[in-house]
Parts: sequence; C-alpha cells; structure tokens
Amino acid sequence: MRLSAVITIALALMGVVGAEPLSNQATLAITHSADNMVGSNASSCAATASNKVIDAFLDLNQTRYREALVRTRSWLDTLEVNPTDLRAHGIKGKKKLAELLDVYLRLYNVASADDKQALLKRIQGITAITATPGYHDMLRITDQQFKEDATSYLRAAFLMDRFGLDTKLYRQEILKVLPRLNDHMKYRGSDQRMAFHLYYKHFGLAEPFPLQAAYQTGVISSRHDPAWFKQNKMEMYSLTHEIFVPYEFGEKLDADFFAEPDKAYLRPLLADLTAYGIGLDDADITAELTSCLRYLHFTDLPVYQEALQYLLQSQRAVGKWGSYEQHRGYYGDYVNQAFYLHTTLVVVDALTTAFHYRER
Repeated sequence: MRLSAVITIALALMGVVGAEPLSNQATLAITHSADNMVGSNASSCAATASNKVIDAFLDLNQTRYREALVRTRSWLDTLEVNPTDLRAHGIKGKKKLAELLDVYLRLYNVASADDKQALLKRIQGITAITATPGYHDMLRITDQQFKEDATSYLRAAFLMDRFGLDTKLYRQEILKVLPRLNDHMKYRGSDQRMAFHLYYKHFGLAEPFPLQAAYQTGVISSRHDPAWFKQNKMEMYSLTHEIFVPYEFGEKLDADFFAEPDKAYLRPLLADLTAYGIGLDDADITAELTSCLRYLHFTDLPVYQEALQYLLQSQRAVGKWGSYEQHRGYYGDYVNQAFYLHTTLVVVDALTTAFHYRER
C-alpha cells in the first residue's frame, strides 16, 4: 500500500478533521516558511509514519490556527493590565503584566514585518507604566507580595529586552532590589530557582548560591508516577515549569538539557497527564503539557495531536481560552486578567510552537 494511503487511513482513525474557515474573518499575516524555523531540531533519521500523521494534521488545520490567533489578538488588544489596579482587586498585577507581554511576544515572533509595527506600538503602551515610580515598589511591599511579584518583576524586564525596549532605568531598580531578592531565594521552589537562574544570568547578577542546581531536588528528579500528580494537581505546574525553563519558555527549542533517563521517564508521564488534562476539559494544564511535548520532541505521540485538536476547538468566540465564569461573581470583568489571560497565553504557546515552529 502506498504511504499516502496509509496516512489517509491513519488520519481517519485518529479523527483528523479539515480546516473550517470562518466567514468574514481576517487572516493574520504570518509566515510559515522553513526559513523561519527556530532551533536545530532537524532529525538525521527519516520521518516516521507518526511524523507524517502530525504533519498532515498541521497542514489541514493551518487556517483554523491562523484564525484562532486573529481572534486572540482582537481580544488581547482590548485587555487593560495595570499592576497597581489589579493588586487593589486581589490580583497579582506584575504577574499579569508579564503574562500579557509573554503572549504578545509569541504573536510578535510569528507576525509579518508590517504587523510587528502595530504590535510594538501596543507593547510600548502596555510597558509605559514601568517608567513610573509607583511601579517599582519592590522595597516597600510586604514579604508575601514580594514573593508573589519577584519572578514577574524580573520577567517583565526580560521580555521588554526581547522586544528591544529601553530597560536602563528598570535595570537600575533591579539592582536596588537585589539584596532582598537574594534573601528570599532560599524560600523559593525548584522551578522558581531555575527561572531566577535564567534572569540572573540575563541581567548579569551574581547568584547567592547555584540556582540551577535546584533541578536536582525538583519533581522530575523525584520520579513521581502519574497517579501522584493527579492527586497533587498543582505539582503538574511544577513539572511543566521545570521543563519550560531550560527551553526558555519556548524560545530555545534547540536546548538539550535533559538526560536520556529523564526523557525515558518524562515521555510516558507527559502522555498520560496530557490525556488526563483533556479528560478534565482543562485547557490551562493541557496547554502547558502540550508545549512540554513539543519542547522535548515527543510530537510523535498520538496524544500530541489530540491535545492540539482539543485546544483549537475549545477557544471561546471572543478569542480567549478557559472556563472561569464561576469566578465572575467575585472578580467581575477582572476575571479576564485573573484567569483567562494565563490560559490564553499557554494555549498560544502550545499552538505557535506546534504550527509555526514545526518539528522537523
């Protein structure tokens, strides 16, 4: 039987559907040429049948993917994130600023040259608050607030650098905060210390102790089974973030941080937990796990396609992802910043790393 016929049968068995373009929907100007692929992910081996299946799925769903990003961009462009205002409403303001910059960076990285100009104008408007004295309050807030804001405070500056924005004054403020950051570091978890290692290195800061070594005592090194993670759901996020950091949250797809025993442990674990996330109808953890599958080159697993299909079909009409209306009574419209923003960010990461930075 010819390979094309085998692929066609496999696609039918796995439930691959063709793209369903929306009427009157603008098309996002995104280039998907091989020249734009990031990272040295080409395999020396011939593509397997499973690679062909996921390639066919991605080809069939390019239009759905692009339309999803258009809807997301429209929703994000209406979202206001003022860290001071959000903190007053019980929301971690600096975290939400970093999340908004993060999702815009993913859109910016896959946008056309013309569209990047409009995006950059929006990003400059978002980050204008970082030039105000009130934003740099890290020496005045409580220890609890400091713990909640510290990682995001550094990440926001890191992301501004990624956009090519001026961070000279921001860096000066970071230096003022450094002693307090160092004092808090002993209280941070493994994945958080790994993230701080990335930011300390980026800003040229001396570490109080080797932060990257935290990986040795993290959840991956503990070799917990899937049942343990399902009983301790928040630890799934510790797992995904221990994977995110070495890949710089999707910007360093050619990283090769994990040893073969780690990969042998992670492959079935991530497959199991991703299927579990889909079963829970939880777009947030499913998206994070899906990105991990891509980072670790586990895209041949059938659950990777299942997860992408789930994420594509679970977007809300307005362009966001998630199901948090039960919190609207307390947060009002701030439910968008409090919950929907993060889920939208991680889904956009999962989709762009799948479709734009396709495994080769």
